[in-house]
Amino acid sequence: MSGPFKVNTRSQWAAQNPVLMAGEPGLESQTGNLKIGDGRTAWNTLPYFSSPANWGSFWDTTSQTATANTPTTILLRKNDLDNRGIKVISDSRITVDHTGIYSFTFSIQFSNSDAQIHDINVWLRKNDNGASGNVADSDSKFSIISSHGGTPGNVIGTVNFILKLAAADYIELIWATTNAAAYIHAEAAATSPFAHPGIPGIICTVVQVASA
Repeated sequence: MSGPFKVNTRSQWAAQNPVLMAGEPGLESQTGNLKIGDGRTAWNTLPYFSSPANWGSFWDTTSQTATANTPTTILLRKNDLDNRGIKVISDSRITVDHTGIYSFTFSIQFSNSDAQIHDINVWLRKNDNGASGNVADSDSKFSIISSHGGTPGNVIGTVNFILKLAAADYIELIWATTNAAAYIHAEAAATSPFAHPGIPGIICTVVQVASA
């Protein structure tokens, strides 16, 4: 290590895993990435400067159904093991460890086994199990196409939100269907009629985009 900045390779930083003093900079020689110490967080846990580096990827591999016209929590029971600073608690509560501005993006596979079109709404709920926690103006409506030739209709719904959250805040995804025949569909990997990976019923990614 030398100069006004402590400088080391990425692998050496990781191996030594020091705690930098508050305000003390550390530079990765190959990448130019910079970290600023806070006097208590070890290098491997310390985020890179100018990038909060907190993110989460969550999904669910089981179909989810609901009673018609009944707000229901969407479950997220799978997660990337490398998630940082964002986690799911109680299978549905997307919880952040740090105050900041977060980008939420979800993609949901809807199916409809009925011969008529049915609607599904999806919205956000914050820190609450009831309607009082609904996030204003966060609802989206998807009209799920009807079954055709014995094959259920399928629609992908994708939405992005930017939210300011405090540490330990959580967000839940809530859905309601006008008919139980329209539901969140998951499918296992298959080899026929062509090979394809599994289809999660929902994928949700969360990234901290700024400090707050």
